[in-house]
Parts: sequence; structure tokens; C-alpha cells
Amino acid sequence: MNRREVLAGVGASVAVLAGVGSVRAEDKVQDKLEEMKECCTECGTTCGKCLAECLKCYAHCAALVAGGNKAHAECMQACLDCSEFCKLCLTICGRGGPMMAICCEACAKSCEMCAKACEKFPDDKTCAACAKMCRECIKCCNSCCKK
Repeated sequence: MNRREVLAGVGASVAVLAGVGSVRAEDKVQDKLEEMKECCTECGTTCGKCLAECLKCYAHCAALVAGGNKAHAECMQACLDCSEFCKLCLTICGRGGPMMAICCEACAKSCEMCAKACEKFPDDKTCAACAKMCRECIKCCNSCCKK
């Protein structure tokens, strides 16, 4: 075996090994994308439900405030703001944008504030339902941010 044949064999081996390494790297990236896609789908669904619940609670509280029950004013405002964060998170996560983690973190914080405002009225079914959904959204957004 001459020098050229040895070098050709070594070169071919290196090329094969490099190809195997890149396939493994591509597989890892693909696995991460699939995991992120599942997370984003779940987060988007939860944020969409939370958005709807916050808007329902906002309308409920707005009617109470209009009727003279000023105690629900803070809850009303928290629900409206929270719905906007949920909508943003739903949009960004839905398309897998690079700022998903930021959106999820902000959404979780807004849901925390909204839940606390709603929980001031434990006997109000609409506020209780909103608080419950906000708590679910917090868990989902925090989980998605960690992946």
C-alpha cells in the first residue's frame, strides 16, 4: 500500500466520521425543535384559554364597576392587561419566535398579578374561574420557559 492509498483511506474515514457527527447534531437539533413545538402548542392553547377567561372576567368586572361596585376596578384592569400578555404570548409562541422565553416570562408575571386580583373575590364564580385559569397559564409558561 502506498502513501496515497493510505491518505485516501484516512481521508474517507474522516469524511464518514464527520458525516456521522453532523447527522447526530442535526438529530439533536431536530429533537429540540420537536420538543419546543410541543411546548409552544401547549402554551399557545393555554394562553388562548386564559385570554378568553380574562376577557370574560374583564366584562363581568366592568359591569360591576359600572353598577357602582368600585371594588372590582383593580380586578377589571388586571384582567384586561393580562389578556394582552396572553394574546402576545399566543402570537409569539404560535410562530416559534425567538423572543418566546421573554413572552412566557412576562405572561406568567401578568397572570400572577391577575390571579391575585381575582382571588380577592373568592365567592365570585367568574373571578374564581379567571384566577384558576391564570394559575394554569403560569405553570405552562414557566414550564415552557425552562425548556
